[in-house]
Amino acid sequence: MVGQGSPHSGRTLLFVPGSSFIHRINPLTKLVGLLWAAATTFMLPPAGMAAIAVIAFVFGIVAGAGATFVKRLALTLIPLSIALFAIHGVLIERPGMVDFGPISVSPEGMTYMFRILVRVATLLTVSLLFVTTTHPAVLLKSLDNHGISPGIAYLISSPLLLLEPFSARARAIRDAQQARGLDLNGSWIARAKAFPALLIPLVTLALSDLDQRASVLDGRAFRARPFRTVLDAPVDHPWERWFRRLLLIAIPVQIGLVLWL
Repeated sequence: MVGQGSPHSGRTLLFVPGSSFIHRINPLTKLVGLLWAAATTFMLPPAGMAAIAVIAFVFGIVAGAGATFVKRLALTLIPLSIALFAIHGVLIERPGMVDFGPISVSPEGMTYMFRILVRVATLLTVSLLFVTTTHPAVLLKSLDNHGISPGIAYLISSPLLLLEPFSARARAIRDAQQARGLDLNGSWIARAKAFPALLIPLVTLALSDLDQRASVLDGRAFRARPFRTVLDAPVDHPWERWFRRLLLIAIPVQIGLVLWL
């Protein structure tokens, strides 16, 4: 049985509390929408992918997660853009290379780089819209309420549930190692040498934590029954149920059309 809680009152690593209509949509509806958007992204030209990314970004701003979107997108897309430009635009030789001073740039490679970049940006934007407006605990309740196996429901929601404690543990290890004299502010060579001192304790503690979590779940009879009862299940409107069915039907239809045409 899943008891009552107030997940919206706290903030996880990525979730941004709010009361927008996107926050109020059933988590299962948003999860199915994410799957549809991810499948559709691989079937559309760059303009179509960019349109989905822009819509998701606008929804993120409406939900109050604009700052999170900008930060995460910048941290991911700027280094990726530089790497893709160096590889596909400069290093890989293609016909029609154009000289720009000391370097030669491939227009074909730049087009390919742009397509990959837009696709990654679209996938990242729709994923951010899901995780910033969906609390992991509410997602778990929604999956349980719809008859999903407890094991599968926990498998889907546990990565989001464990992000915050895992990050807090990483920060604690970093602070403890710095207190012992570990240099994390020097050159990149010094930081690379210090990396094992941070990674090994984190991995060791994570592995030792697995047995404890398994024992806690067994003690709560986690899988004693095929389904769990939810006392305060998230609201699921009739239109959302029909919308999910439509999206689930649309995914294989779209894939079939792409393969057929």
